[in-house]
Amino acid sequence: MTNKFVKKNSRCFIYSFFNSYFRSGVYLLTPKNAYLMKIAKTVLILCGFLIFPEAFCQNTPAGNLVIAGGGLEDDNASVYRQLIEFAGGQDSAAFAVIPSASGVPVQSFVSFRNVLISYGVNPDHIYLIPVAMMDDDSTAGVDESQWKDNGEDSELALIIRKCSGVWFTGGDQSRTVKTLIRPDGSKTVVLEAVWEVFRAGGVIGGSSAGAAIMSESMIGGGNSLAALSRGIITDYQGNDFPDGGGLLMLKGLGFFPYGIVDQHFDARARFGRLAIALMDSTYGCKTGFGVDENTALIYLGSQNLVKVAGASGVTVMDRSGARISYVNDLPLIENLSVSYLMENDTYELSTGMITPAEGKKSTRGNEYNDIPDPGQTGILSGSSATLRDLLTTNLMDNKGTDTICNVTLHGNHPGFLVTLIKKPESAGYYSEQPYGTERYTVVDVRMDITPVQVTVTPLKK
Repeated sequence: MTNKFVKKNSRCFIYSFFNSYFRSGVYLLTPKNAYLMKIAKTVLILCGFLIFPEAFCQNTPAGNLVIAGGGLEDDNASVYRQLIEFAGGQDSAAFAVIPSASGVPVQSFVSFRNVLISYGVNPDHIYLIPVAMMDDDSTAGVDESQWKDNGEDSELALIIRKCSGVWFTGGDQSRTVKTLIRPDGSKTVVLEAVWEVFRAGGVIGGSSAGAAIMSESMIGGGNSLAALSRGIITDYQGNDFPDGGGLLMLKGLGFFPYGIVDQHFDARARFGRLAIALMDSTYGCKTGFGVDENTALIYLGSQNLVKVAGASGVTVMDRSGARISYVNDLPLIENLSVSYLMENDTYELSTGMITPAEGKKSTRGNEYNDIPDPGQTGILSGSSATLRDLLTTNLMDNKGTDTICNVTLHGNHPGFLVTLIKKPESAGYYSEQPYGTERYTVVDVRMDITPVQVTVTPLKK
């Protein structure tokens, strides 16, 4: 295993002193240099606290977050058991469920309630918090759209304060914002109660739309191609933002202040829209976290640490060394750093240090594949490669190439060339799992996104 020390995303001045002591780049902590790193971190934390105590106090709630990327399966014990444990365990856990984003709020509540019960949570400790904008057609005689103003209900806030966990369902994240944040940007009494649970050490979780709301700057809608082609929209007034309308950016609830969160990430190829959100300096975010389906980003508040749980992974994008320019009003993004983490991999938010799960081996010198031209994604290909496939099996676990190029066409309009480059400091790790599957860790691959004009001309006889 290569000895590496990760330096990324310093959050205050004191870190720059220590970062300058080590060579720049993205590095990986390994047992051989762990002792030295512990000493350095201890000195760093003590010095930082003495010189800049406010930097260590702001945005540091005591609670934990379970941010699921959507499609969370009922049998995903890794995610559900951690969620319940954070809330106090089966016997003590009490959950408030807020279905504000859902188009079928009661059904969403019942579904999640049944899953919690199957994992041993007391049914009497699971509470519906009736905040919603949409009527549920499964409930005769009840119009759930009348719940839209319940964010100001002080009795509901009392129920939430008695809970050790709060869960936000999937749907449309803009509905949650509209029902829990006042027009002037302040918090409703229900949202204030959720924050009290978080600050007191409780767990806040959500899936799909319930994940998108976690960051301060929130992606409200749009696909990657629209984001790259049309840019950012911030003033949309309708209820359903068109997927091809650009990239809708809104204010989120801010529980996770360390970057922008996106969901359904790999399945819906959302890396383009996260890249555009990150490269816009308006939002002041250097890091983006794309959470795959049936997977959760677990934030451990007391440790300021992210770890991954579930079936797939979390993509981490870092724009610290990236740059953006424009060609014919289309973005050219260069040197965006991309990493990929899977079950039990961790990411330290204060330093950017990535630690693979125990037992993973380096892909360097052990590459399984030797494919000079991987990553074909057209309809005539045997399989359609996702970003995860390109980063793992096609690039880091492939000695046949150091570069992968992938073109997305856009009709007769300019398309985009995505280039992934294996840098000298890039690292890959893997562990073999039952049934021939593997879990990967990928650290610091370069991504470029280039606008291109592709002309298709049939060959003549």
